[in-house]
Amino acid sequence: MLEFGTTNEEVNQYCKLAPFVISINDDTDNQLSIDIALPAPTSEKTNYANPTLNKILANAVPIAPNLGAIYRITFESYIIYQCRNESYTCYDNTEIGKGKYLIVFEKSKLLDYYESVLFDFDTESTKSQRKHYGIYTENHIIDVIANEPPTITRLNSD
Repeated sequence: MLEFGTTNEEVNQYCKLAPFVISINDDTDNQLSIDIALPAPTSEKTNYANPTLNKILANAVPIAPNLGAIYRITFESYIIYQCRNESYTCYDNTEIGKGKYLIVFEKSKLLDYYESVLFDFDTESTKSQRKHYGIYTENHIIDVIANEPPTITRLNSD
């Protein structure tokens, strides 16, 4: 089972890539659900009009979301979340987090930033439970700050 703050070796049982985002749903009661699929090789062959590209990719194995291995990450409530195109993000060595693909941050720029843009009415006790969760996938980086950890449920199996 996938968990925040661990190596999540299950993700790489088929290949060495990150999972894929399938959907993001923010409902009317501020419950956030993110469905991710594990990566898996496909049997599809690429055939491009460019023969040079076909030659380069001749031994490549296409990777796609494994729709038989989908997980739902549910935050019953959240303080703030953002979704970024991973192509426009960069590594920041000042941030401190634990985990692979599903990361819990102790220190991050988002934790430093969010207090400047939000009115915070929570108690000190509640604030002490607050964490930054990072969901790192093939094409998306999703950051969530929440007072409670999310639940992760496998929706189906291979």
